Amino acid sequence: MQGLAMGRGLRREVGQRVTLRTVATALGLSVTTVSRALKEGPEVNRETIELVKRVAGELGYRPNLGGINLRTGKTHAIGIVLPFGREGEMNIVVASLIEGASRYMKARGYRTTIVPQLQADDPLATVRDIVEEGSIDGIIITHTTPQDDRVKYLLEVGMPFVTFGRTELLSVHPSIDLDHEVIGAEAARLLLDAGHHKPLLIAPSQQFTYSLQFVRGWRRTFAERHLDVPDDGIHFTTATPDNGREMAKHIAAQNTAATAAFVASEEAALGFLAGLRDAGRQAGKDFALITYGGTALPDFFNPPLSTFHYSNHAIGERLAAFLHRAIGGEDPADLREVVRAAFVDHQSQLRHA
Repeated sequence: MQGLAMGRGLRREVGQRVTLRTVATALGLSVTTVSRALKEGPEVNRETIELVKRVAGELGYRPNLGGINLRTGKTHAIGIVLPFGREGEMNIVVASLIEGASRYMKARGYRTTIVPQLQADDPLATVRDIVEEGSIDGIIITHTTPQDDRVKYLLEVGMPFVTFGRTELLSVHPSIDLDHEVIGAEAARLLLDAGHHKPLLIAPSQQFTYSLQFVRGWRRTFAERHLDVPDDGIHFTTATPDNGREMAKHIAAQNTAATAAFVASEEAALGFLAGLRDAGRQAGKDFALITYGGTALPDFFNPPLSTFHYSNHAIGERLAAFLHRAIGGEDPADLREVVRAAFVDHQSQLRHA
């Protein structure tokens, strides 16, 4: 244990490349023992593993990915393709998803590359380009469509992948998703039970699978109560604050009798609140709102909004875990999960006199 204690407080010289031998010399251990400890080999005790990892981190040790790549044919990198819904603005709600995924993969020796898909970009070309570069071992994609061409392509070329969202393809593929149909049904129930006779659904673009799932759930609740969904009862909009604001102003002008809405995007809901104020109406007083999303933003809205909440960070971790397993060759049928959202009740769905 005297050799192990020597590693405490060590620092490398500026410009010095830290290797396994550097760490081994600092700790008085063999290179083989250090290598096995960093891989958490069963032949090394837990105390040694933890100390080797700590000292390696202090010294700035990084695996030689070039050598690993040559031996294994792996790049030890993954890509996350993220669509950007508007020019010049960062989509803050996905930041924690990126963090969750990249943290998980970093702990397993993988780098994470973020691939922005801009408004003018072809979604399939964006995915095809990064795959054909040969710079990643797997890919995460979001905003799936029912017959997603990206998924068809990835299945065809055999690239490991996982989607945040489902498709309606017959081929099984890894995916993590929320039960949006259940959420749509529950949102309709909450607003109808609160006394809103014709609540509105403000759904994301109908090209996306999850938007259609919201609609199916919403219609199901109305049908169970032998109610018709009005022709103007469902609206689709891009999930951005600007579009939410314009949608609220449109509804206030064209449907003055409307008293409630489920805005199925917390970013759109932020704009929707502003649009109501622009039109002289106020959420929590003469208009009821429920929203949905993966952050705590609705807690800070004015007023705070009831929301169907999930954790973007946890979803990011689960996506990465499934991708890591897909890279390892696991059966895609075992890499599918539907997560239930939690309802956070700020009573913004209630009807007020």
